Amino acid sequence: MLASIFTGQGVSIITQLLVPPFFLHRYAAGVEVYGEWIALSATVTYLNTLNTGIQTYTANQMAIDYNRGDLAAAKSVQASALRLLLLVIAVLGTAGTSVLFMPIGRWLGLSHLGAQGASLTLYLLILQILFGMLYALLVNSYMVVGKAHRGANFASAQRLTSVLGLAGCVWFRSPFPILALAQLSSIILFTLVVLTDLRRTEPILLPSLRYGSWKQVRAILRPSGHFGLLTLSGFLTWQGPILLIQKVLGPSSVAVFSLSRVVFAMGRQGLAIISFSIGPEITQLIGKRSWLQLKRLYDLSERVVLLLIPVFSVGVLLLSPFLFTVWLHKRTLYEPSLCFMMALISAVMGIKEHKCQFQSSSNEHEKISRFTLVVYALMLIISGFLIKPFGVLSLTFVWLAAEVAQTVYILRLNIKLFPREVKISSGPVVRLAFALVIAFAIAAYPAYASIHWPLSKVVAVAVTSTLLMSTASYYLFGLDEVRHVFQSRIRRRLVPTAGQP
Repeated sequence: MLASIFTGQGVSIITQLLVPPFFLHRYAAGVEVYGEWIALSATVTYLNTLNTGIQTYTANQMAIDYNRGDLAAAKSVQASALRLLLLVIAVLGTAGTSVLFMPIGRWLGLSHLGAQGASLTLYLLILQILFGMLYALLVNSYMVVGKAHRGANFASAQRLTSVLGLAGCVWFRSPFPILALAQLSSIILFTLVVLTDLRRTEPILLPSLRYGSWKQVRAILRPSGHFGLLTLSGFLTWQGPILLIQKVLGPSSVAVFSLSRVVFAMGRQGLAIISFSIGPEITQLIGKRSWLQLKRLYDLSERVVLLLIPVFSVGVLLLSPFLFTVWLHKRTLYEPSLCFMMALISAVMGIKEHKCQFQSSSNEHEKISRFTLVVYALMLIISGFLIKPFGVLSLTFVWLAAEVAQTVYILRLNIKLFPREVKISSGPVVRLAFALVIAFAIAAYPAYASIHWPLSKVVAVAVTSTLLMSTASYYLFGLDEVRHVFQSRIRRRLVPTAGQP
């Protein structure tokens, strides 16, 4: 699972590295065109709340029921979720045609795209998300039989195909509707591929409507809705600022903000690999009620994540001038203050995302879904008053406060997730907080001074600082034990093989 998610994150990095430069250099007024594509895509991303809500709850609950020996319950959940998804696709696919008659381009202030083209692009993006719901249900079902990595590999292959198709269309300066159609086509193609694979390898996972009921559909709605709230919160924090900046400051500011955020999102992919890869195991241990093993997983994975957070936040911050130059050939886009705040936010989000995985993978997500939605809504409301007089930087201060509040709340919820006799400690996170204060204080000078440094000096300082932080974090968080566990498992796998002829 770790390897498959590593592959998936590699695809995400390819997406972030490949597509923006093509936009910037293949289109006239590339910065504005890219900003308009991002703004237009952001308007429908909220529909992913339905996708994540239904498929995440369904996959988790199927795995929990299956690991408790209740195959009938697992099939019932899957079939009922399929009924619900088909209903959603039919209703929203029909209702979505209304955007074809709306002045989408004028509402978003788009100047490089005609009114009809903007509306058609938006509808194709809606269809992409709707068909993606069915695809997500299929690929996530592999987790039920302990093959989550297979589903993740199919998801990665689809995303890579979509990215290459999009990049090819951008290279030939295709209009926006063609870009959206390329992404939709990849979803439809891989849905057929996965259905064929399930029939061949895991026929028990093939969905069938006859096992479901509308009563079960109603039972799915509430917990799925709370997963939907988590995704809606993601829309507020990732797409909401884009729409706000586009409306107040224009596409150039959108591009600078988005590209700076992408640099640190790429850096945080390493943390996401660890957090996401343990998700299926969390679900299985919850199903078996193996609390001591779950605590062990919590402790060991936490140490690895806390080791990597300073590396992927401070390290990427110091390397940013080099990344902007090599990646975009536009070093002038590097803004030290904006990147410094993005690095701080990225560090806090790394902690939060790891801790949140234990809530979402156990279907104990209702409290955090409500809390997160309120916090991000307040973030956008407050930023709406600040962004015009104080600029984009004001938004990052509010965003940082929102991430800190969520992290503290999730730590409290994780303690309640375990039975009273199984205690977990917040001590490692407290140690990390002190370590980050010191690391960012030391990194402040090179982060601002490097804007005038030669690239060789930027890379040398970044690499040296990263190595020093890695060494200090290794001993600060006790990674020796993790190394011993990993080595012992490798030996156990190799010993039987060594005796074979």
